[in-house]
Amino acid sequence: MIFKFTKSDMLNSSLIYPETGALGYTIMTRSHFIRAGDSDSDSESDDDAGETRRTIIFNKAGVSVAEIGWKGRQPVEVVVGKEKIVGGVKGMFGCSSAILSHNVLGINTRFDSEYFWMAAPDALTLLDYESDRIKGQFHINSLRVGDRFLATPIPGLGNDYIEFEPHPFASTEELIVSFLLMEILRRGRFNLSPYVFDRPKIWAGAHFANLSRRLRRSTL
Repeated sequence: MIFKFTKSDMLNSSLIYPETGALGYTIMTRSHFIRAGDSDSDSESDDDAGETRRTIIFNKAGVSVAEIGWKGRQPVEVVVGKEKIVGGVKGMFGCSSAILSHNVLGINTRFDSEYFWMAAPDALTLLDYESDRIKGQFHINSLRVGDRFLATPIPGLGNDYIEFEPHPFASTEELIVSFLLMEILRRGRFNLSPYVFDRPKIWAGAHFANLSRRLRRSTL
């Protein structure tokens, strides 16, 4: 199966089937601004605030099928279908083995001990280590020509695609979630351009309450 991202922002994009243009999934991420407490102190600053975000994946019928909860830039909670993954991000991947080198990071999946996500500075693939066959691949800024993907040297000229072979013990939603988490990890591991979350667009009610109190005090 092949999905095409309709936007370069992978956490705010639709995934469509490139052959037909039909919608497969919609990925949406929203930010929330949370105050540790509603204080009257004039010394409050943004340092007291924390940001949480939630990435929700909807199927073509608009039903939520997976979620990733973020605290700052760190994924802290994962839900696939009706299953809340024990251990969060760590629970999404196998812990029996890993492949580490200067240019490669390999982490095996939870659904198959022989399936490894292989991350490199310029690639992300899902590999069946036993057969040495690629079972999934991220095609970055590429043009699709027939069954081939050609990487383009000009940013924005192509599109991003994800390609997977089905696995009997992993849903499509799980493959998509694990891909998103690995791509965030790949960018951090190899000091690539980090994913940029949108800043919160809605002020918390505490901001307005504190401002109102300060205005009242200043006019008394």
